[in-house]
Amino acid sequence: MRITGLIPATVTPFTDTGAIDFNELTRHLQEVASATGLYGIAVNGHAGEILAMTSKERQAVVAHARRVLPPQLKLIAGIESHSIDELITEGLNAKAAGADMLLVLPPFDVRPYRMLAHDPASVYQVFKRLNDEVDLPMIIFQYGESSGVAYSVPALAAIADLPHVVGIKAGCTSPTTFSEIMNAVGDKLSVLAASDAPALLGMLLLKAPGALIGISVIGTQRWSDLVREATEGSAQVAQAIHNEFALPIMDAVFENQLHKTFTSYFAATKEALHQMGQLKSARVRAPLVVPDAKKKAEIAACLAQLGLTPAGK
Repeated sequence: MRITGLIPATVTPFTDTGAIDFNELTRHLQEVASATGLYGIAVNGHAGEILAMTSKERQAVVAHARRVLPPQLKLIAGIESHSIDELITEGLNAKAAGADMLLVLPPFDVRPYRMLAHDPASVYQVFKRLNDEVDLPMIIFQYGESSGVAYSVPALAAIADLPHVVGIKAGCTSPTTFSEIMNAVGDKLSVLAASDAPALLGMLLLKAPGALIGISVIGTQRWSDLVREATEGSAQVAQAIHNEFALPIMDAVFENQLHKTFTSYFAATKEALHQMGQLKSARVRAPLVVPDAKKKAEIAACLAQLGLTPAGK
């Protein structure tokens, strides 16, 4: 299975009582899915606030997305747990709700387990069970090197031959690390660029077949154009889109992933979508930190510069 093109990671809107706003979710999914050049849509990732949702809510989001999205778009559902049995249950729930593919967040992302992400045997044990017991294609979420829970290259190589491991969301912090992963398993898996920062272009130009990024819900068509040009079109055109369109959003909304403030990138994404008129509210669930007045102004200036602000605002 070859994954090509863009996979936007969507947000989860909430009502003023904190419940999932399914009407707004419909509008958001339809807006993102209207872009051309998409492979699929990801729900329940970090951008979708998976960590703040119950298992029942996660399954409801997947089922709703499957009803809303056109059948030709793959529905990728994030799953997360530190318990392997629970992770399998989450995968089965997503499958029952209509997911075509899973995005598996690292089950080792807790202090006593972190070193195990480097151990091929431990990693293989987890994904072998998911492979056999859930029986659904999987994209492995590879965190950045500084997280302490990035899978080692030998660990990724150990699971690359499992039939249902089909891709890696390579959230690397540098094209060099991306290249190491690509060289090791790129002939077996789709290694997707997953940087919401300036390193994205370099990763795309290193033979990446596509990208899976949350930032791409802001002006999705232009991100899709960037991925297409970088992977199968003109590197010069891709560079122009990257420099003129992507870089301002990366800086204003995602702070180039440098964590300059405590503001949540996903709260800032919702704020951008709200200012664009695509969400009624930018609400997030605790403990995410929302943009302050200064950050909101920075986002507004960026959107205005790029012509993404609705007329009259």
